[in-house]
Amino acid sequence: MPFHAEPMFPGDLYDTTLRVASSAAAKAGADSDARAAGAAWRQFLDLGWQAVLVAEARGGAGASLGDIAAIAEAAGRHALAAPLVERCAVAPTLLSRIAGNPAADALLGEIASGEASVCPVLALDEPAPTARLEGGRVVFDGCLRGADLTEPVTHLLALAVLGGKDALVLLPRAALAELTGSARRYMGIDARHTADIDVAGLALPEAAVLLHGDMVRPLVEHANAVGALMSCAQMVGAIGAMIEQTIEYLSMREQFGVALATFQALRHKVVEMYVAYENVRGMVRQQVQVLDSLRGALPGREVCRELALVKLYLAVTGRQIAETAIQLHGGIGMSRELPAARLAMHALACSQQWGDRFSQLDRLAADAVLH
Repeated sequence: MPFHAEPMFPGDLYDTTLRVASSAAAKAGADSDARAAGAAWRQFLDLGWQAVLVAEARGGAGASLGDIAAIAEAAGRHALAAPLVERCAVAPTLLSRIAGNPAADALLGEIASGEASVCPVLALDEPAPTARLEGGRVVFDGCLRGADLTEPVTHLLALAVLGGKDALVLLPRAALAELTGSARRYMGIDARHTADIDVAGLALPEAAVLLHGDMVRPLVEHANAVGALMSCAQMVGAIGAMIEQTIEYLSMREQFGVALATFQALRHKVVEMYVAYENVRGMVRQQVQVLDSLRGALPGREVCRELALVKLYLAVTGRQIAETAIQLHGGIGMSRELPAARLAMHALACSQQWGDRFSQLDRLAADAVLH
């Protein structure tokens, strides 16, 4: 039963990312916690992956979400724990929407050249830090939760509440050293490093506030939707690779003198995995095309609802496929040295990024109540 997962958006970006991610996975070897992603991340910066969504006027490629989805899917095939979605999709998407802000425009140019790498902290279901104006300065009180510090960061782009209204605040290099040094750090099951950063008492110039008012939340919701969709693309890559490896193992492993792949019960399990994979692959591909077709406009209620449904379905289905892949590998499936096990952990980690299934259920319920 041969199977090869076809990419959603084939092309040079997919092929190049696949080679880089494959090299990183090979260097990691049997130690699933070895962080070869550092070298891979430097290659991504050199290749200009952060510039894919940046407009040509700012030194970027001005490409589409399909191109970023291709990068995310290829990285997912090798469980690469790099902040691709955060740095290459979410941050450029949000900064590009802050029209006419000199600081945002200049930062986009630095992102495109690889001089800057911006970590967005935009959780809508977590308490945002509050801010107040004091003598021409913005003073914060609170904590930035879930900042992805897997790779070096030059700026944090955070959601805060200033004067009772939402605000987007840029924390520059100068403010980061002390803050990240005292941060509470956590390592995820796929070796991704996140941190909760205390910003209580932090004072920044007023210019650090890039945007303030009623437009902030729609832009942040859109950026979160892009992040959720790109994390789904990573899961599609991981799921496809899991199925390939499961089929290869069942075809190679023998019991009672015959290959496991000849047992009908196991073949049925694989078919269920394959059908689920084709479903999620089609869903994610369609949603990427829908967002691309908006051509700069913010997604409406129906599009946001569909995105939440897709993320919810991926979170549930991804876990089911991961559990089945581990089960079909038998005892070795519980070993962290097995690529399929690392892919399973990566898929589970991606399902938690940019809104887990419970967050998506909350959004769908809130939408139903309002409408």
